[in-house]
Amino acid sequence: MSWLSKLSGRGKSTAAAAAAAKERPSNPPTIRIDRHEYLPEEFVLGSFRIRPYDGDLIAKQQFDFRIVFQIGEETLDFACRGVVVKMDEQVGLVARYHQPPPMHERKLIEYLKLWKGL
Repeated sequence: MSWLSKLSGRGKSTAAAAAAAKERPSNPPTIRIDRHEYLPEEFVLGSFRIRPYDGDLIAKQQFDFRIVFQIGEETLDFACRGVVVKMDEQVGLVARYHQPPPMHERKLIEYLKLWKGL
């Protein structure tokens, strides 16, 4: 790249172009528990609610699950550890989860900002 193109800004990707490349997702991340995929009714950093839930988890049980989502062309799929806060037919499954490793947490925050339009 020549110094003239560096000064004029050619060849650089702008933040607007990068944001346009990443479309706003219409759904929260997918939760995969025991090979079943669920689209949570509510999802925030640190907790989620799935309703209806038809699995075998019970209140206060710890469990492993996967969070799956796509940002642009990149699909992320990583493991998390959670604990059931509440489980019944009316409320569904409410769970808290431990924060994922920093690299995945940054991507998840980016996804949630896109999803919520922030």
